[in-house]
Amino acid sequence: MKGNIKLRQLWLFQFFADFTAISAAYFFTYFFRFHSDVGGRFFTLINRATGIRDAGDIGGSFEEFYIISAPRIIIILTCVLCVLYALLNLYSERRFILKRPVAWNVIQANIAALVVFYAYFYLQRNVFHPRSYFITVLFFNSIFCVLFRSWTDKFLNYLRKRYSIDKHTAIVIGTNKDADYIKSVIDVLHPHGLDLVGRVTTREEKTFADLIVETEKCADAKNVDMIFVADNDFTIAEIMRFMELADKLQLSVKILSDKMSVLQNQAKIPADRIHGVPLVHFDQPRKSTIRQGVSSMLSQLIAVVLLILFSPVMFIVALLVKLTSEGPVFFIQERIGVNRKPFSMYKFRTMYDRAEEAQAQLEEFNETNGIFKIKKDSRITDVGRMLRRFSIDELPQLLNAVKGDMRIVGPRP
Repeated sequence: MKGNIKLRQLWLFQFFADFTAISAAYFFTYFFRFHSDVGGRFFTLINRATGIRDAGDIGGSFEEFYIISAPRIIIILTCVLCVLYALLNLYSERRFILKRPVAWNVIQANIAALVVFYAYFYLQRNVFHPRSYFITVLFFNSIFCVLFRSWTDKFLNYLRKRYSIDKHTAIVIGTNKDADYIKSVIDVLHPHGLDLVGRVTTREEKTFADLIVETEKCADAKNVDMIFVADNDFTIAEIMRFMELADKLQLSVKILSDKMSVLQNQAKIPADRIHGVPLVHFDQPRKSTIRQGVSSMLSQLIAVVLLILFSPVMFIVALLVKLTSEGPVFFIQERIGVNRKPFSMYKFRTMYDRAEEAQAQLEEFNETNGIFKIKKDSRITDVGRMLRRFSIDELPQLLNAVKGDMRIVGPRP
C-alpha cells in the first residue's frame, strides 16, 4: 500500500506508555503522600493499623529523599516491571489477534514487583523505605498502566483510520469455520492494524501445488504483510511448505493447526487458540540489527560464564551417561532456529542407544499430538529419567548458545 508508514517496533509505544505510567504513579504517590491532607490521613491510618511507626513520624524525613531520588527509583521500577511485563507477553506486538488479559497481567506483574522489592528490603535489612509508599506506587501504576496502554491503542487506531498509518494487510487460506472466525475477528477488531484483503479457498479439486501457486499470486497481487494458514488438515510437510513460501516472500505467517500444539505445550510459545486449536505466529525473517547483535553477544557471554560454572556438573553427568549405558554421551538432533534456519541441538543422551528405531513399535501408546511422548517410556535409562526430571539433560544447549544457535533467554526448543 503506497504511502503506508508501518511501525516495525510496536513494543516501543507500549514501553513508552508503561514508563509514563510508572513516572505518573511515582509522582502522584509523592504528592498524595506529602502534599495532600487526604493522603496524609490515609498513610497515618495505615501506619497506625500496622504499627510500623508513630503517626507523628510518618513521612517528614522522606520528602526530600523521594524527590531527589526520583530518577533512580523510577529507572529501577521501570527495569523490574518491564522485564516482568515482557515475561507475561505484554510486548507481543502482532503475535496475537484475540484480546489478551492486559489488566490481569499488569496486576500480576506489579504484585510480583512488590514481592521483589520487599525481598530486597528484607535481605538488606533496609528499614528506611516505608513499605506503604511502594505499595501505593505500584497500586497506582497498575491503574495508570492499563489506562495509558488503552490510550496508546486508541491513538494508534486513530492514526490508522485517519491517516492510513501502520496498516498491515493479510490473506487467509482455508474454507472452514476456523477461517471464517479469523476473518470475522480481523474484520471487526482490526487487531494491531491488520486488514484482511484476500482469501484463498481450499477446494478438493485443487492440488497442493496449485494452492501454493495461488497463494503466492494472491500475496503478490495484494502486497500483503502476513499469511494466515487456517486449515487444520494440512500435514507437517505442507505447513513447512507454507513457511518456506513466507520466507521467500519475506512475510509473517500464522499457522492454525493442532500439529503446532507441541510449540505451545512443550516449547511454551504463547499463541492464540481458535476453537481449541493453537494459532502460532512466526515473524518474517529479519536482517540483523545493532540491538540484535548486542543481544546475541550478551547471550553468548552469559552462556560462556554458565558453561564454565556448570562444567564440573556436566563432566560428572557425562561420566554417568557413558558408564551406565552404551552409546554416545550426547544426543544430537536437528532443530529449527533463528529465521527458521536448521541447527544441531545438543542434549545429554537420556535413552538407550538407537532408541529412535524402536519408536514405531510404541507409536500406539503416544499420549500427545504433534510430538511422541509417553509417561513410562521403556527406552529411557535410569540416569536419563533423573536428568529429565531436573532438566539437567538440557545443559549441553549452553554450547548451542555459545555458538549462537540459541539464546539464553527464549522458549525451549
